[in-house]
Amino acid sequence: MSPRMRNLLANTALALGSVVFTCAVLFGGGELLMQHKYGAVPPGPPESAWARYDATRGWAMNPGRYSFFDVRAARRVDVSVNELGLRQGPVALQPSSGVQRVTVLGDSFIFGPPVNDRDTIPSHLQALAGKGYEIVNVSAPGYGTGQEYRLLEELRAKGYKPGDKLVIAFFTNDIQDNLGLDYATLARNPRQPVFGVDASGKLEQTTPPPPAPKHVGGQAPLLERSLFWMFLRYQLDVAVVSYPAILTVLDAVGMAPRLPRTPGIVSGWYAPQWEERWQVTESVLDYVVRAVRALPDAPEIHIAFVPSPFQLEGSFRRAAEASAGTDPSYRAFLDDPDRPQRLLEAFARRAGVPFVDLTPAVRQAAATTLMYFPREGHFNEAGNALAARVLFDKVISTPRQVAAQ
Repeated sequence: MSPRMRNLLANTALALGSVVFTCAVLFGGGELLMQHKYGAVPPGPPESAWARYDATRGWAMNPGRYSFFDVRAARRVDVSVNELGLRQGPVALQPSSGVQRVTVLGDSFIFGPPVNDRDTIPSHLQALAGKGYEIVNVSAPGYGTGQEYRLLEELRAKGYKPGDKLVIAFFTNDIQDNLGLDYATLARNPRQPVFGVDASGKLEQTTPPPPAPKHVGGQAPLLERSLFWMFLRYQLDVAVVSYPAILTVLDAVGMAPRLPRTPGIVSGWYAPQWEERWQVTESVLDYVVRAVRALPDAPEIHIAFVPSPFQLEGSFRRAAEASAGTDPSYRAFLDDPDRPQRLLEAFARRAGVPFVDLTPAVRQAAATTLMYFPREGHFNEAGNALAARVLFDKVISTPRQVAAQ
């Protein structure tokens, strides 16, 4: 080998070594900074710690305090679950004299896994309503309408009073949750009970079997344990969501990213047999409304629709457009993205239930402000604050109405 070639190889190796060393130093420094900023907390959410098997609801929340680094939202989160299994401070079974209780019934959008206790929708709503009201967060991640009702039923058996008003928060994935289906594939999710209403009008459900013990292996790969890596991924997601033109440029050169899985709203509401799936959820909703109205201390019921980021965020829509050429479900979604809330509002009108659609307010705000966590998919602090404002205006500030029976 000639001296010139040896020098070239040596210089190339030195340059590559310098790049690797610099990246290692930056990565290590970034990791130390993140650990210092957020504390030595495990990656999460800690689903195996904060949820336990429940034969009726599939799973229930374990009381306790949980601190973790949300790997999809790139932030530390502190969660408190009280003795009733609710994400809230202590709650008495009956509201105090002179205090109007409002129960907010829902899934993860109400529970708020990626935000701290003070930043959930019910917490924001409590701050807006003031001391004359008590807003109670009755929710659990992953629940559908049937599970939410069973949770309320269990609380009532303990003596819990829903109060003056009950808000049923409905997210687009509820159409799968009520049938125990995987969001993307529509395959059976064995953890979740399946709900339906029989010919006599009774709510029926399967009993999910206890989950099989999980094998405890070694540590996760380094990148999956790195707070700094999760932070970098999150910042990239923010850039793409904030500037959808990035996807346009990538699409122009044939590099538009494909979605890793079919979004729940697309598979649930636009894939074949979506009408049958909606009919089941509609019947469950109808049962819940009738059952709550039959209570001796029946609250006024409101139904609130929580929109999917795929309905509102430009970059999410561009990602859906990239798949529309090969999957007709995506094209059906793009042609009629507001189908879920339109059908839900029609049901609410027939049932005589006040309907609150968060879509217009969130859509307007999303034009200038990020309202969801990219990739994680739930409302961020701004989205939760806006949702609470809409609910305050439509539910708290509105006098109690006479329900149509």
